Amino acid sequence: MSLQFKPVRSIARFVSTVFHPLFLPLYTVWIYFYLSPRYFLPQNIKFLIYYLVIVSVLIPLLFFGAMYSAGLFTSLQTKNPKERFFLSVIMTVVYIIIFNKILHYKQYIELYPFFLGIILAVSTTGIYNFFNKKPSLHAMAIGGGWTFLAIWSYYTHIDILIFLSLFILLGSIVIASRLYINAHDKSEILRGLSIGILMQITAFLIAYRYL
Repeated sequence: MSLQFKPVRSIARFVSTVFHPLFLPLYTVWIYFYLSPRYFLPQNIKFLIYYLVIVSVLIPLLFFGAMYSAGLFTSLQTKNPKERFFLSVIMTVVYIIIFNKILHYKQYIELYPFFLGIILAVSTTGIYNFFNKKPSLHAMAIGGGWTFLAIWSYYTHIDILIFLSLFILLGSIVIASRLYINAHDKSEILRGLSIGILMQITAFLIAYRYL
């Protein structure tokens, strides 16, 4: 790649890192708290945010770093489908732990389908990875987060069209960045988006029937 495109490539990598799939569920929860008209005690908001930072971000990063240092992962980008499968198994367990935790706190009831959808989506990507397919986790997280907010807005009759539009714009930038640095092709992006969207819809159908 010529020198004149190197800054653009650096920006694309920066965007991919800031909006990594590990962080996107945390961002979505923060947006939910910001938009929700329900009253939450500040300590309850802080509790869940800090809990997610520790359990869904810091612990997986430390675990991955240890596995990489031990030579069990060959790349920090986890491009190998088998490595991505193993990582998806770990993250499925992580989100099951989170889901079970918030089941004990009824004030977070509107977040139940979101985390259930994440469990379904991560499990589904694991199945694809097992068969040497590679869905985009960035696209999956973006599609899932947007779908959760859209369905939540529909059920609660809260107009968040501006936020949903900004979410689409931001998501498009992230996806374009992934394509620009050749982290994924178009089929992997579409596969990831489809998984994120469909699993959130499925989770809402399950949650509103049984929870």
